[in-house]
Amino acid sequence: ANGAKFVKWLASIQLFDPSDDAFVPFYQKLAELGLPLLSHAGQERSFSHARDELADPLKLKLALDSGVTVIVAHIASTGENEGERDTDRLLALMSKYPRLYSEISSLTQVNKLGYLSEALRDERFKGRLFYGSDYPLINSALVSPWYFSLNLDVQQMKELASVQNPWDRDVGLKQALGVPGEIFGRASRLIMTPEELQSIQPRDR
Repeated sequence: ANGAKFVKWLASIQLFDPSDDAFVPFYQKLAELGLPLLSHAGQERSFSHARDELADPLKLKLALDSGVTVIVAHIASTGENEGERDTDRLLALMSKYPRLYSEISSLTQVNKLGYLSEALRDERFKGRLFYGSDYPLINSALVSPWYFSLNLDVQQMKELASVQNPWDRDVGLKQALGVPGEIFGRASRLIMTPEELQSIQPRDR
């Protein structure tokens, strides 16, 4: 009623298990209202303490089975559970759950090199990826065009590094690394009504 567009949580920091049956009424309400759930998954190192087993993508099956549209953050990058990469555990769910999505924020961080190209290359993510910035980390030493000397030439890196606005720099870097245009607009179609989308369409100048 107050205009919420989705719910975001970090179970590994908030210390709860998303697969607990006690959440079923909550999931049913999310599904009824059409509110997506954006859930962190994978390893979490932005906080001093985390229980990464609570960020296992498989723990989101209960929400998906309850009809919730789920967006798994960061393609569940860098974590693992039961000897499997969390990204692989997420990919295993993609063919079964058409309401399951992921997003590419944090994938240009120096500790996640290679994950962005994997996300763009794997067919199971096709049509399921959104743009995300992971602000304020995009404006930190974790992210720099200079980390991509194997992908970009010196002039590209120099031009991107000179962009002052962190969001513009982040978008430019991801575009230079091959992120297609549809990924940048997909989230708005999921969380906005047709009327809201119409109101933000570019106007002729």
